[in-house]
Formats: sequence, C-alpha cells, structure tokens
Amino acid sequence: MPAHAIVVLCPKRPDLFGQPVLGHVAWGFELPTHEWVIGAVEGDGWKHGNGVNGFWSRKVPSLNHALQHFAHMQYQDAEYNYVKILRVTDNVFPDPDGALHVMKWVSGQKYELFGRNCMNSAYDILRAFSRGGNFNGKILPAPDLNWIPNGWYNEIKVPDSDFRYLPTPTELVHAFGTSNDAADDVMADMAATCPDWRNVDSDDFLAIDASATEAADKAAVNVAEPTAETTD
Repeated sequence: MPAHAIVVLCPKRPDLFGQPVLGHVAWGFELPTHEWVIGAVEGDGWKHGNGVNGFWSRKVPSLNHALQHFAHMQYQDAEYNYVKILRVTDNVFPDPDGALHVMKWVSGQKYELFGRNCMNSAYDILRAFSRGGNFNGKILPAPDLNWIPNGWYNEIKVPDSDFRYLPTPTELVHAFGTSNDAADDVMADMAATCPDWRNVDSDDFLAIDASATEAADKAAVNVAEPTAETTD
C-alpha cells in the first residue's frame, strides 16, 4: 500500500502581511507503523510554539487522529479548515527519516516572510518524505512561483474525494504547552539536515522569487470549497 501525506489549509488566516486572503498551511506524513507525524510553522508570535518560529509537531495514531488534531487547532488560536490527502507515487519508496531530519532543521529556522514561512517549511518536509515531491504521479509544485499559500495549495492536484473539509472536532487531542510531546521523541535522535535545494552551494538550490507576488491576482489565491467533509 502506498504511503500518504497531507497538506492542511486555513484559506483566510493572515499569515503574510496581515492579509486574510493569503492562507496558511501545515503538513503531515505517514510512518511505516501507519502512525502519523504532523506539524506546522505558525509564526514566531504564536504562544504555543517553540519560541523560534512557532514550530510544533506531534505523533498521532492515525490519519483520523491527525485530522481531529487540526480540527481542534481553532481552540489554540491556529484555525485550519481544509485538507488535501496526497498519495506517494507508485514505485517511490517514502523516506520518513529524511522528512524528520528536515523537520528538525525547519524547527530551528528563523521565521521569514520570504523563503522560510509556513508554506516553504511544509514543502521542504513533504519533498523530503516523497524523495523529490513525488505524489499522485506528479511532482509537488515548488513554492518559488507559487509562494502565496492559497495559490500553492490550489496547484496541488488530488482527486476530488481527497480534497476535504476537516471533520467536526469531537475528540480530545494532545494539549499544547506540555513537555510530553511524542513527536519530540521521534525527532530526538535526528540530526537537523538542510536539504540540498535550500543550500545555496548546491546545484539543486531552489531560489524563492519574491517578485512573484506582483503577478498574483485575486483569482489565484481564492480556494474553492471541497466536496467531502470527513475521512472514512
């Protein structure tokens, strides 16, 4: 069975420039045990984060638990609404350890408007997980020309059934602000690894084109509502 990942979105959060139409994204990916690691960079002003860039992460038992956790984020001053479920492309062996190494690196990066925001962090982790961004028979869109989170989310193509509303929050989830964070344990022995595409000395370096914001129009950042509400 193929491994899966998720990109979770709040289309109206003021993630950049304080504008409510740019959006905010988070990530998640499946472990070989079928547990999931989820997380996000919420920005350095978020009181529940790590104090560097608003990074948080959790290990949860299943996809449904992951979606419940994001559904409950509205009570933690970090609302999320939609999710896209990605399937690692057939014949691509996922690399959760590689994703965890990059996640550890992301957790220590200073939050930046261009190049180190929520979207770039999600992209880096999921690209590492799928060995190049190989999902659903396509390559995960790079954020260099889709740097507005809503616009980038629009470019991620999945079947209609895998573009969903988050479920109604009904379950208690792991609280923030505690030292008992299971995802800390899963990253404990991981070295922070900067991926090649973020290393300016690498041939694979991916530059962020900040001028792309001038070409973004309202239609590019509006997100259509999904048709499905919950997972099975």
